[in-house]
This record gives sequence, C-alpha cells and structure tokens, in this order.
Amino acid sequence: MLSLEPALLQAIIDERRLSEERALIPGLLQHDLANVLCQVSLSSELLGRAADVTERARALRDIQGGVKRMTDLLAGMRFLYDSRTGATDYARGDLADFVAKLALDPGVWPPGAPIALDLPAMMWCSFSPTLVRHALVNLIGNAVAYSKGTWVRVRLAPICGERWQIAVANGGPGIPVGHLPFLFTLGRQHGIPTKSTRPGLGLYIARMCVRGHGSVLRVRTRPRLTVFSFAVQGLQRGSLLPTTRD
Repeated sequence: MLSLEPALLQAIIDERRLSEERALIPGLLQHDLANVLCQVSLSSELLGRAADVTERARALRDIQGGVKRMTDLLAGMRFLYDSRTGATDYARGDLADFVAKLALDPGVWPPGAPIALDLPAMMWCSFSPTLVRHALVNLIGNAVAYSKGTWVRVRLAPICGERWQIAVANGGPGIPVGHLPFLFTLGRQHGIPTKSTRPGLGLYIARMCVRGHGSVLRVRTRPRLTVFSFAVQGLQRGSLLPTTRD
C-alpha cells in the first residue's frame, strides 16, 4: 500500500500539469491576443479621425507595432503547442536587446505611465524568446495598466554567475493583501472584486511561462511599489541544448 502512494501522488501532479498545459493556449488566445487586438482597433479608430499628418503617422505606427506583436504571439502559441514536451527555442542571444525592443514596441501597451528601462548595454545568455516574450507581455502590460500614471520600470540585473534577474516594477497603489493568495490562479475567486468580468489570465500565463523557463515568478508589493521578478537561468527539463550564436 505504501508503495502506491508515491505513484498516486506523481499521477496527480502529472494530471495537474497536463490540465495547466491544456489551459495555456486558450488563455493566450483569450488574453494576450485579445489585448493587442483591442489596441490595434483603438489605433485604427484614431487613424480614421486623425486631423493631421503627425497624428496619422503615430496611429499608423501603433497599428504596425500591434500587428507585429500579434504575429509574434501567434507564432509563439503555435510553437508552444507543437513543443508541449518542452520549449526548444533556447539560444544564446542578447537578452538586454530583446527586452528593450519588446518594451519599446509602439502600439502594444495599454494607456498609462511610460516605460523606463534599466538595462546593461549588452547581456548575452541562453534563454527562450517565446517564454520570456509571453511572460513580459503580461507583466509589463499589467505594470502600465496599474501604474495609475506614476512610473513603470523594467530592470535586468546580475544575480550570480550567468544568472540574471528580470524585474518589472510600478509605482501604483499596490496589490491588496486579500488578492495575493489568488494572483496566479486561473479564474476569479469568490469575494475578490475585479475590474473586469473576465478571468484574470495574465499573471497565470506569466507564471506558467516563467515556470517553463525553469524559474519562479515572485512578487513584492506595498503602497506605491509593486515588483514582479524572475531569474533567467538554465534549461527546461527535456528541452534541447542551446545553440551558440556569437
């Protein structure tokens, strides 16, 4: 009887992991892609109402940025579906440049505070662009939306050896204590008010992508400061070895 308990526990863990993987792709479609579509739709309306060349150029730039983001997200979703046993796009690249381009893409963030970057000039390491992109799309989008017009900062800092930490912070009101136990769960919790009737998918998706990258998504919050962070390290179990690109 005792010998069956570890096997039963492992079966439960495997079933939970499979359920989360099945929920990830629909969540990406419902949340990440829907958010960008909303921004593109808004920019399209602004383009139609633009009164001068400058306004039209800004709206067109935002539309083009949004379309590029949708293309990247769709490619990432297909990749995650095709490689459900483990992300295999790890490669050695400039993480600082990747984060900067992602954060500064026009037309893909909700209205809010501008995004400040605290990045080294260059940081070459092994990482999965698909997983890091999906995690940061949600973390930065949330930071901008909840900044309440204060500030947003994306920071890349060394931890030890070749490990680096990505931190996304904002100066908004902070996360209520009652919300913290449910931040990374799928769906709404009874008694927890939300601004939207849609399930809270963004942080769930971010946590899943960070976990797939072999790391843990952490949060620190208090009034006027909220920080989400995770380490870029190692390889996911079962994934291919990174290729060297010098």
